[in-house]
This record gives sequence, C-alpha cells and structure tokens, in this order.
Amino acid sequence: MLLHETSGAAPDPIVFAQQVFANPALLYKGIGYSFAIMLILLCHEMGHYLACCYYGINATLPFFLPAPIVGTGTFGALIRIRAPFPNRRALFDVGIAGPLAGFVVALPFIYLGIHWSPLVPPTAASEGQLYLGDPLIFKLFAPDSMDRMLHPVGFAAWFACLATSLNLIPIAQLDGGHISYALFRTRAHKITWFFFGGLIGLAAYGFTRSPMAGFQWLIFSGMLLILKWISGFRHPPTLNDEEPIGTARVIWGIVAAIVFILTFIPVTIFS
Repeated sequence: MLLHETSGAAPDPIVFAQQVFANPALLYKGIGYSFAIMLILLCHEMGHYLACCYYGINATLPFFLPAPIVGTGTFGALIRIRAPFPNRRALFDVGIAGPLAGFVVALPFIYLGIHWSPLVPPTAASEGQLYLGDPLIFKLFAPDSMDRMLHPVGFAAWFACLATSLNLIPIAQLDGGHISYALFRTRAHKITWFFFGGLIGLAAYGFTRSPMAGFQWLIFSGMLLILKWISGFRHPPTLNDEEPIGTARVIWGIVAAIVFILTFIPVTIFS
C-alpha cells in the first residue's frame, strides 16, 4: 500500500506564496515531482502532436494546465486538434501515440519512485496521510506487500498512471475513445456504455473501502457523461471510414489494453 503525505486541508495559496518568498529553498522539495510529471505529460502530448504532424493534421503544441489542486498542482496537458481525421488509421495512431509515449517515459520514474520510497510499518500511518491504491505496474516493480511512504517522484509516476488509464477509457473524445472507434467503428458506442457500467460498479466497490473512494468514481462518471453529451454520444466519423486499419493496429490496440490494465487503479485515494 502506498502512503502520501498531505496537510489534510488545502493550504491558503497566499500564505504558501509568502512562505516560499521568505524561504525560497522550499522550492527544491518540489523539483523531483515537477520535473517528472511535466516530462511525462509533455511526452504524452508530444506523442499526439507528432502523430498529427505525420498525417498533416493541423494541431497546436502542448498546453499545460496548472491548477491549485493539493498534491497534483495540475489538470494535466492537452493539444488542440483543428482539423478532422482523414481516416481511421490516422485516428488510431494519434489516439494511441500519447498514452504509449507517456507510459514509456513514466517507467523509469516508477522504478526510481518506488526505489526511493521508504518502507513504513503498517501501523505508522497517521493523520495527514492518505492511502493510495496501487496500479498493477507498481506491484510488478515492488512485489512485496509492505507499505511505502511515496517519494515525490513516485507520486508523479502514480499520478501519470492514473492519467494514462483514465485517458485510455474508451469513452467520448478520450484517447481510448479514438482508439475504440478506429478499431470498432459504429460498434464502439456499445463498448462505451459497458465501461460506464463498469465505472458505476467501481463506485459501488469504492464505497465499501471509504466514501472518498466511491465518490471519486461517481464524480468522474458524471464528468464523462457531460463530456459525452457535449461531444456527442457517438464518436464522429473520419473523412474516410472505409479505409482499412490493418492487422498491425489491431495488435497495437491489444498493447493499449495491456497498458490500461497495468496503469488502472480501481480504488485511487482513501483515508
């Protein structure tokens, strides 16, 4: 089990800024986390961007989305695609390039983050600490069942796993939605509703662990439903849906499913 240090309540940003200005040396504590998470997010979005460049699709360079969220400090990053996809091959390649690039870059940070995270006795958790659910990839890097106080680099890798798995859910305009439509076309919306049902099931399971864990999936399900309502309940077609996608991309679709399984966190945060 992973432990993450937190102050419990969100700090006053003005007070925090005053503390940093009074003692700039405090900033060094965030360098490891900031470097790791920004590099992973950048590589994820650059994967999308370079794939768009390959197919001549008009897209912006990555934008980072800072946010005053305790622990993460970001909503992630994005690029804006300004042109339709010419065919399903382009849609697939653009959709899968980001998660795969981010996952590959995250691997050394996962290893280092776990290696630098000290073991703690099971009874050492105290007020001001949260339990973080383990993605499967963390368990492969650390097969023992000991609790760890997660290093900032490890937390960046954990957050990257969460972002990667959520992006690979085959819903709406998420990366997984692009991949799913490229592979299954009009049948993709059936997979979408299957995953919605799975998210509701995760919320029910989360409530058995803690109210926080259950509400997280309910809120996320609601956000996805709104996103799907805004973008349409069926993925928009490409300019040439009839062009075959090829066997190789079906195999890469299986690879994307494996990455989803490795990075998915059924119960994310609980107290």
